[in-house]
Amino acid sequence: MEKIFTLRVDLESQKGISEGLPKLLDLLNEYETKASFYITMGGESNIFELMNYRGKMPVLGERKIKIFSFAEKLRMALFPKDFVTKNIKVIQRIIDEGHELGLHGWKHREWTRGLHRINTEKAITKSMEKFEKLFGKKPISWASPGFNVNQKVLEILESDNIQFISDFQGSKIENYGKIKNIPITILGENKTPIIEYLASMGKNDEEISEKIISEIKNNEISSMYIHGMFEARFKLDVLRKIFEFVKKNKIENKRIIDYQ
Repeated sequence: MEKIFTLRVDLESQKGISEGLPKLLDLLNEYETKASFYITMGGESNIFELMNYRGKMPVLGERKIKIFSFAEKLRMALFPKDFVTKNIKVIQRIIDEGHELGLHGWKHREWTRGLHRINTEKAITKSMEKFEKLFGKKPISWASPGFNVNQKVLEILESDNIQFISDFQGSKIENYGKIKNIPITILGENKTPIIEYLASMGKNDEEISEKIISEIKNNEISSMYIHGMFEARFKLDVLRKIFEFVKKNKIENKRIIDYQ
Protein backbone atom coordinates (compact mmCIF):
# COMPACT_ATOMS: atom_id res chain seq x y z
CA MET A 1 0.00 0.00 0.00
CA GLU A 2 1.53 3.30 -1.12
CA LYS A 3 1.33 6.04 1.46
CA ILE A 4 0.77 9.74 0.85
CA PHE A 5 1.42 12.70 3.13
CA THR A 6 -0.30 16.07 2.62
CA LEU A 7 0.06 19.19 4.73
CA ARG A 8 -2.55 21.94 4.58
CA VAL A 9 -1.69 25.32 6.12
CA ASP A 10 -4.39 27.89 6.88
CA LEU A 11 -3.24 31.53 6.87
CA GLU A 12 -5.71 33.84 8.56
CA SER A 13 -3.75 36.20 10.82
CA GLN A 14 -1.10 38.90 10.68
CA LYS A 15 1.27 37.16 13.08
CA GLY A 16 0.75 33.80 11.42
CA ILE A 17 1.87 35.22 8.09
CA SER A 18 4.57 37.67 9.18
CA GLU A 19 6.16 35.50 11.89
CA GLY A 20 5.13 31.91 11.24
CA LEU A 21 5.11 31.63 7.45
CA PRO A 22 8.80 32.48 6.79
CA LYS A 23 9.96 29.90 9.35
CA LEU A 24 7.63 27.25 7.98
CA LEU A 25 8.72 27.85 4.40
CA ASP A 26 12.36 27.52 5.41
CA LEU A 27 11.62 24.22 7.16
CA LEU A 28 9.66 22.88 4.21
CA ASN A 29 12.54 23.75 1.89
CA GLU A 30 14.99 21.99 4.19
CA TYR A 31 13.04 18.72 3.88
CA GLU A 32 12.02 19.23 0.24
CA THR A 33 8.38 19.05 1.30
CA LYS A 34 5.54 20.80 -0.50
CA ALA A 35 2.39 22.05 1.22
CA SER A 36 -1.01 23.47 0.37
CA PHE A 37 -1.57 26.96 1.77
CA TYR A 38 -5.03 28.53 2.06
CA ILE A 39 -5.31 32.23 2.69
CA THR A 40 -8.11 34.47 3.94
CA MET A 41 -8.16 37.44 1.58
CA GLY A 42 -10.16 40.05 3.55
CA GLY A 43 -7.78 40.61 6.44
CA GLU A 44 -8.73 41.12 10.08
CA SER A 45 -12.28 41.72 11.25
CA ASN A 46 -13.07 45.19 12.57
CA ILE A 47 -14.94 45.92 15.78
CA PHE A 48 -18.32 46.01 14.04
CA GLU A 49 -17.75 42.62 12.44
CA LEU A 50 -16.54 41.20 15.73
CA MET A 51 -19.72 42.35 17.43
CA ASN A 52 -21.96 41.25 14.58
CA TYR A 53 -20.49 37.75 14.27
CA ARG A 54 -20.28 36.55 17.84
CA GLY A 55 -21.06 33.12 19.22
CA LYS A 56 -19.62 29.69 18.72
CA MET A 57 -18.65 28.16 15.42
CA PRO A 58 -21.31 25.60 14.48
CA VAL A 59 -19.06 23.00 12.84
CA LEU A 60 -15.60 23.38 14.40
CA GLY A 61 -14.29 23.14 17.94
CA GLU A 62 -13.28 26.40 19.63
CA ARG A 63 -9.60 27.12 20.22
CA LYS A 64 -8.51 26.02 23.70
CA ILE A 65 -5.06 27.63 23.63
CA LYS A 66 -4.77 31.36 24.22
CA ILE A 67 -3.16 32.94 21.17
CA PHE A 68 -3.83 36.67 21.37
CA SER A 69 -3.31 39.04 24.29
CA PHE A 70 -6.00 41.56 25.21
CA ALA A 71 -3.88 44.35 23.73
CA GLU A 72 -3.56 42.46 20.45
CA LYS A 73 -7.30 41.83 20.29
CA LEU A 74 -7.96 45.52 20.95
CA ARG A 75 -5.55 46.60 18.21
CA MET A 76 -7.16 44.21 15.70
CA ALA A 77 -10.64 45.43 16.57
CA LEU A 78 -9.80 49.12 16.28
CA PHE A 79 -7.06 49.03 13.63
CA PRO A 80 -7.56 45.88 11.53
CA LYS A 81 -4.80 45.04 9.06
CA ASP A 82 -4.97 43.79 5.51
CA PHE A 83 -2.48 41.03 6.23
CA VAL A 84 -2.43 39.79 2.63
CA THR A 85 -1.34 43.04 0.98
CA LYS A 86 0.92 43.89 3.92
CA ASN A 87 2.83 40.60 3.60
CA ILE A 88 2.68 40.10 -0.16
CA LYS A 89 6.41 39.34 -0.51
CA VAL A 90 6.49 36.39 1.87
CA ILE A 91 3.16 35.09 0.52
CA GLN A 92 4.61 35.20 -2.99
CA ARG A 93 7.30 32.82 -1.73
CA ILE A 94 4.61 30.14 -1.44
CA ILE A 95 4.08 30.21 -5.20
CA ASP A 96 7.73 30.79 -6.13
CA GLU A 97 8.88 27.79 -4.05
CA GLY A 98 6.43 25.37 -5.63
CA HIS A 99 3.74 25.15 -2.99
CA GLU A 100 0.02 25.48 -3.57
CA LEU A 101 -1.80 28.71 -2.76
CA GLY A 102 -5.58 28.55 -2.57
CA LEU A 103 -8.45 30.47 -1.03
CA HIS A 104 -9.73 30.37 2.54
CA GLY A 105 -12.58 32.82 2.14
CA TRP A 106 -12.85 36.58 2.61
CA LYS A 107 -13.30 37.19 6.35
CA HIS A 108 -12.78 34.18 8.61
CA ARG A 109 -15.10 35.17 11.45
CA GLU A 110 -18.10 36.08 9.31
CA TRP A 111 -17.82 32.80 7.43
CA THR A 112 -17.43 30.51 10.43
CA ARG A 113 -20.12 32.18 12.53
CA GLY A 114 -22.45 33.74 9.99
CA LEU A 115 -22.40 31.79 6.74
CA HIS A 116 -26.20 31.66 6.75
CA ARG A 117 -26.34 35.47 6.99
CA ILE A 118 -23.69 36.72 4.59
CA ASN A 119 -23.87 37.16 0.82
CA THR A 120 -21.89 34.02 0.02
CA GLU A 121 -21.45 34.76 -3.66
CA LYS A 122 -20.18 38.27 -2.94
CA ALA A 123 -17.67 36.99 -0.38
CA ILE A 124 -16.31 34.34 -2.75
CA THR A 125 -16.18 36.77 -5.69
CA LYS A 126 -14.24 39.36 -3.67
CA SER A 127 -11.78 36.65 -2.63
CA MET A 128 -11.31 35.44 -6.19
CA GLU A 129 -10.86 38.94 -7.65
CA LYS A 130 -8.33 40.06 -5.07
CA PHE A 131 -6.37 36.81 -5.43
CA GLU A 132 -6.15 37.21 -9.20
CA LYS A 133 -5.17 40.88 -8.91
CA LEU A 134 -2.35 40.18 -6.44
CA PHE A 135 -0.98 36.91 -7.80
CA GLY A 136 -1.77 37.18 -11.51
CA LYS A 137 -3.77 33.97 -11.80
CA LYS A 138 -7.06 32.47 -10.72
CA PRO A 139 -7.09 30.02 -7.81
CA ILE A 140 -8.23 26.46 -8.45
CA SER A 141 -8.50 25.25 -4.86
CA TRP A 142 -10.49 26.27 -1.78
CA ALA A 143 -10.81 25.39 1.90
CA SER A 144 -13.82 26.80 3.76
CA PRO A 145 -13.08 28.55 7.05
CA GLY A 146 -14.05 26.23 9.89
CA PHE A 147 -15.04 23.49 7.40
CA ASN A 148 -18.30 25.44 7.10
CA VAL A 149 -19.70 24.54 3.69
CA ASN A 150 -23.09 23.93 2.10
CA GLN A 151 -24.60 23.16 -1.28
CA LYS A 152 -24.82 26.82 -2.28
CA VAL A 153 -21.10 27.27 -1.62
CA LEU A 154 -20.31 24.22 -3.75
CA GLU A 155 -22.39 25.54 -6.63
CA ILE A 156 -20.67 28.94 -6.54
CA LEU A 157 -17.21 27.37 -6.34
CA GLU A 158 -17.96 25.09 -9.29
CA SER A 159 -19.18 28.04 -11.36
CA ASP A 160 -15.91 29.82 -10.51
CA ASN A 161 -13.91 26.81 -11.78
CA ILE A 162 -12.61 25.71 -8.40
CA GLN A 163 -11.36 22.16 -8.94
CA PHE A 164 -10.24 21.09 -5.46
CA ILE A 165 -11.57 21.58 -1.93
CA SER A 166 -10.63 20.29 1.51
CA ASP A 167 -13.94 20.58 3.36
CA PHE A 168 -15.54 17.17 3.91
CA GLN A 169 -14.24 14.47 6.23
CA GLY A 170 -13.59 10.81 5.48
CA SER A 171 -10.79 8.55 4.35
CA LYS A 172 -11.39 8.71 0.61
CA ILE A 173 -11.14 11.29 -2.14
CA GLU A 174 -14.64 12.09 -3.37
CA ASN A 175 -16.17 14.23 -6.10
CA TYR A 176 -18.85 16.86 -5.49
CA GLY A 177 -20.00 17.66 -8.98
CA LYS A 178 -16.86 18.70 -10.82
CA ILE A 179 -14.99 19.45 -7.59
CA LYS A 180 -12.67 16.94 -5.94
CA ASN A 181 -12.57 16.87 -2.12
CA ILE A 182 -9.31 15.87 -0.41
CA PRO A 183 -10.24 15.11 3.21
CA ILE A 184 -8.18 15.96 6.26
CA THR A 185 -7.62 12.51 7.76
CA ILE A 186 -5.63 13.40 10.89
CA LEU A 187 -7.52 15.74 13.23
CA GLY A 188 -8.13 16.53 16.84
CA GLU A 189 -11.52 16.53 18.52
CA ASN A 190 -14.28 18.46 16.70
CA LYS A 191 -12.14 18.92 13.57
CA THR A 192 -9.47 20.91 15.40
CA PRO A 193 -5.83 20.84 14.18
CA ILE A 194 -4.21 17.74 15.65
CA ILE A 195 -1.04 19.43 16.96
CA GLU A 196 -2.89 22.27 18.64
CA TYR A 197 -5.46 19.85 20.06
CA LEU A 198 -2.84 17.54 21.58
CA ALA A 199 -0.94 20.53 22.98
CA SER A 200 -4.16 21.77 24.62
CA MET A 201 -4.46 18.33 26.26
CA GLY A 202 -1.06 18.80 27.91
CA LYS A 203 0.95 16.58 25.55
CA ASN A 204 4.61 17.48 25.06
CA ASP A 205 6.31 17.75 21.67
CA GLU A 206 7.63 14.18 21.78
CA GLU A 207 4.21 12.75 22.56
CA ILE A 208 2.59 14.82 19.83
CA SER A 209 5.17 13.74 17.26
CA GLU A 210 4.79 10.07 18.17
CA LYS A 211 1.00 10.25 17.93
CA ILE A 212 1.03 11.81 14.47
CA ILE A 213 3.74 9.50 13.14
CA SER A 214 1.66 6.56 14.37
CA GLU A 215 -1.30 7.93 12.41
CA ILE A 216 0.84 8.27 9.29
CA LYS A 217 1.98 4.66 9.63
CA ASN A 218 -1.62 3.47 9.74
CA ASN A 219 -3.16 5.66 7.03
CA GLU A 220 -3.00 5.34 3.29
CA ILE A 221 -3.64 9.08 2.94
CA SER A 222 -2.24 11.14 5.82
CA SER A 223 -3.59 14.64 5.44
CA MET A 224 -3.37 17.12 8.31
CA TYR A 225 -3.79 20.83 8.72
CA ILE A 226 -2.07 23.51 10.77
CA HIS A 227 -2.20 27.29 11.19
CA GLY A 228 0.50 29.82 10.60
CA MET A 229 -0.44 31.43 13.92
CA PHE A 230 0.24 28.45 16.20
CA GLU A 231 2.15 25.49 14.77
CA ALA A 232 4.33 27.55 12.41
CA ARG A 233 5.39 29.78 15.32
CA PHE A 234 5.53 27.42 18.30
CA LYS A 235 5.66 23.80 17.06
CA LEU A 236 8.36 23.72 14.40
CA ASP A 237 10.18 20.95 16.28
CA VAL A 238 7.09 18.74 15.98
CA LEU A 239 6.80 19.49 12.28
CA ARG A 240 10.50 18.79 11.80
CA LYS A 241 10.13 15.28 13.24
CA ILE A 242 7.12 14.62 11.02
CA PHE A 243 8.92 15.82 7.89
CA GLU A 244 11.98 13.76 8.84
CA PHE A 245 9.84 10.63 9.15
CA VAL A 246 8.09 11.24 5.84
CA LYS A 247 11.35 11.82 3.99
CA LYS A 248 13.25 8.95 5.64
CA ASN A 249 10.48 6.48 4.83
CA LYS A 250 10.08 7.79 1.28
CA ILE A 251 6.40 8.54 1.75
CA GLU A 252 4.97 10.34 -1.25
CA ASN A 253 4.33 14.02 -0.58
CA LYS A 254 1.40 15.63 -2.41
CA ARG A 255 -0.20 19.02 -2.45
CA ILE A 256 -3.99 18.99 -2.57
CA ILE A 257 -3.96 19.98 -6.23
CA ASP A 258 -1.75 16.97 -7.02
CA TYR A 259 -4.59 14.50 -6.42
CA GLN A 260 -5.60 14.13 -10.05
